[in-house]
Amino acid sequence: MSSPLGFKVSGIAARVERWSRGPTGRARYSVTRRPGKLLAMGTGEEHVYTISELNRTAREIVEGGLAGVWVKGEVSEISHASSGHMYFTLKDEAAEVSAVRFRSRSPILSAIEPGSVVLAFGKVTIYEPRGRYQFVATLVQPVGAGVLQAAFERLKHKLHAEGLFDPEHKKPIPLYPMRIGVVTSPTGAALHDIVSVLSRRWPIAELLLFPSSVQGDTASEELVAALDRAVRFSQGTASLDLILIGRGGGASEDLAPFNDERLARAVYASPIPVVSAVGHEIDFTITDFVADLRAATPTAAAELVTPDAADVAGRVTRCVDRARRALRGRLEANTLLLQASLRRPLFRTPSRLLETAEQRLDLQAVALARAPRRALERPCVRLARLDAMLRLSSPTRPLERGFSMTYVDGALRPLRDARSVVPGARITTRLAKGRLMSTVEEVHEE
Repeated sequence: MSSPLGFKVSGIAARVERWSRGPTGRARYSVTRRPGKLLAMGTGEEHVYTISELNRTAREIVEGGLAGVWVKGEVSEISHASSGHMYFTLKDEAAEVSAVRFRSRSPILSAIEPGSVVLAFGKVTIYEPRGRYQFVATLVQPVGAGVLQAAFERLKHKLHAEGLFDPEHKKPIPLYPMRIGVVTSPTGAALHDIVSVLSRRWPIAELLLFPSSVQGDTASEELVAALDRAVRFSQGTASLDLILIGRGGGASEDLAPFNDERLARAVYASPIPVVSAVGHEIDFTITDFVADLRAATPTAAAELVTPDAADVAGRVTRCVDRARRALRGRLEANTLLLQASLRRPLFRTPSRLLETAEQRLDLQAVALARAPRRALERPCVRLARLDAMLRLSSPTRPLERGFSMTYVDGALRPLRDARSVVPGARITTRLAKGRLMSTVEEVHEE
């Protein structure tokens, strides 16, 4: 053996110094009592462990000494079995240990991801069938998750009450952004993902980086300063169509800068549309709520805010084809119309049309000159007819034929009956010309 193996023989602490197999295949051990005194030389009197007994004994020893312990470490290599159990590795700077959380145990208090630092409570054991040393976790809690979550909820409630999350404040994302600002780490995977997507989907866009750290104590201040630089650049140098701000995935502590109130207010006050591109699909950050658009990852953000150049080129080609067909149809229709117009008399014998128009003008002039006379002839004829009718109906007309009208003095109506007068009454007789004044001497009744 390269190193001695410590275990118990018949309840006595012992040390295996070396071992070999004899001619019969039976194991031969050189075992010493601590501190190293020779105990036996494979005489057959000592207890020989089977592998199962050895693993069971080791499990009992380990579980007896390391039951109910807290450990702190970084999570890596997470896998989920179909049974619902979760297997993962806990490690620090110098070592690592395999860990398992069984489905029947209490639930994890918060989602964990590779790279997150957690506190785990459980026991150390040995998986007997394989002799594998492992940590069985009954409770897994991200470090600081409770404090961070409480602060997150307080800030979320505060900003929501102030209206920073209102949809009415969200600025529309341009359909075809030509100049895009990116606020992220210049060495992170987020920038690489964004550049990769843009080079594939929308290579004509200009990408401008405003570098900032995205993790650590100073990340919040750097993000606010980088966003401010992007806004001032857009106002003073070249207009930005939108700003992507974010980073790749990480533990809750790593995403804390994007839950900072100063950054939230800076995003809200930005006159340029801001897209949050923090790489975590399960939870939200405060920046996600305030931004004009939220994407689950930087890759998704780049795809959401840019069109596919191939699709745009196809649409442009189809529009050009439709415009070309419409223009060709209009040109053909106008050509036929022009050809038909050229066959008209106006273009074949324009002088004849002019002569016809002149003759029509002469006729209209004659008709216009006669119009006043014709207009007066009919009223004059009617007036003469009315005058004749008035003359015939005049009361003096019968007088001209020898008739007369007699009035009793003082009466207004002509005398019609002789019995209406008495002898001695004075009467007046009206003739066509003049009047006669007389006195009635006798009255004869017929």
